[in-house]
Amino acid sequence: MITGIILAGGLSTRLNTNKLVLTVKGKPLIRYAIEGMKPYVDKIIVVTGKYHDELLPWTKDVVVVRNDHYEDGMFSSVLTGVEHVDGDFFILPGDISFVSKKTYEALLHGSFSIRVPAHEGKNGHPVFFLKENKEKILAMSKESNLKEYLLEKGFEKIEVNDPNILKDVDTPKDYEELLLIM
Repeated sequence: MITGIILAGGLSTRLNTNKLVLTVKGKPLIRYAIEGMKPYVDKIIVVTGKYHDELLPWTKDVVVVRNDHYEDGMFSSVLTGVEHVDGDFFILPGDISFVSKKTYEALLHGSFSIRVPAHEGKNGHPVFFLKENKEKILAMSKESNLKEYLLEKGFEKIEVNDPNILKDVDTPKDYEELLLIM
């Protein structure tokens, strides 16, 4: 069983609004993230936080888990999501919404326990983990982060022709640029 974890618990402080309900061609970013991942997983877990209620109308077809400690940062949402997986899993920030099918396929066909997509040498998202990583991640300090784990354990870097693995929406300018290319 493969689970997809979509991190949607952030504060969106630089945008001052819930970025995951911003729309591109009439559809919110969270829906693009869900629909892009759906063919490659058996279950999707969306980890919410501050904007939990706002996301509910867009997440009826997935498992929604609220991170009550969302103010502690993204790693608290990672831990919340990982608690609910049973097998291998992807972790994707919800604002990296346009990952290509070929990227998901390349990650699934890798050979290491941890697989990270890269575009032109730059690491991106989603990250794929075999289930053996679950307990190790959950045992980490809450003050830690996923990057620390990746550097400590090592990972397979899989080069993909997908610039979208690097494109998130943190600022109004990021959103404007996204609208121009989509």
